[in-house]
Amino acid sequence: MSGQRQRNPGPDWGFGCLRWLCRTLPLPILYFLTVIGSTVAWAVMHESRRASREYLTALHCRPPTTCESLRQFIAFTWVMLAKLRAGEGAPVHFDWDSPEDSQHHDLLFGPEQLLLGTFHVGGSEFLGFHGLTESRDIAMVRQRRDNAGDIEALTESLRGKLHIVWTQSGESVIFPLRDLLADGYSLAMQCDRAEDASKTAVFEFLGARRRLPVTIYRLALLYGLPVCFCVAIPEKDPMRMRVKVFPPFRSPSGATRRVGMEAARAHFQSVLVWLEGILRAHPSLWFNFIPLQRLAPTDS
Repeated sequence: MSGQRQRNPGPDWGFGCLRWLCRTLPLPILYFLTVIGSTVAWAVMHESRRASREYLTALHCRPPTTCESLRQFIAFTWVMLAKLRAGEGAPVHFDWDSPEDSQHHDLLFGPEQLLLGTFHVGGSEFLGFHGLTESRDIAMVRQRRDNAGDIEALTESLRGKLHIVWTQSGESVIFPLRDLLADGYSLAMQCDRAEDASKTAVFEFLGARRRLPVTIYRLALLYGLPVCFCVAIPEKDPMRMRVKVFPPFRSPSGATRRVGMEAARAHFQSVLVWLEGILRAHPSLWFNFIPLQRLAPTDS
């Protein structure tokens, strides 16, 4: 229902309890408990388990094993705990794949205003909170939920460097985003859910034609800003992330809006091919626990 507040799974006190456990328990015991908790969640969260199975089947072209699906839930819980630990002051370390003399370095770490695209993959959410806030002010789009303790924990430590654009289901965010961009904010957006996007298009992804949001490119063409896609892969220590970066998109000079959007769609299709390669190497790190939207051959 439009405007209906959604919520994360679990009780209202769940995130508060987890934050207390993060402060008090040794890490080996904490991670052991996450395996137990993730197993219980896998057993009782039927819709999320069904979405996990659908994704893994599309990725592997075969039904997943129980262990493969369970590993996805455990990986998600470990990253959620990493967000809570970061909110308690634990440092997050980023190892960037792009070399310092590449075209990415000045764009990512300089003061230039940019649009940062990412996905519900691994620790990518950390990039908007901790990865790129040293050199610029960041605005992030988040759907408002009744229990969002993991996000609240991260924002508490940033002291005004991050602006959250809270939305509700069915609510357009294009006008607030335009205001923030006009004020000089860089913008971080997750680009794998089309439900509330103001602009979508059809792409090949995970073996089928699927509708995905392209709002980030629409803003890039309107404001002449570069788009850079990054994905953060947790290493053995979930507080350390390996960041993979895709070559940035810049609007073709002097191009019409139609030509610019065609170039943007070609760029995003290349991004999705790149993302599939990452997911095949790290299948447990897709945290978008909603059904994949598959289109009929005639749907455009």
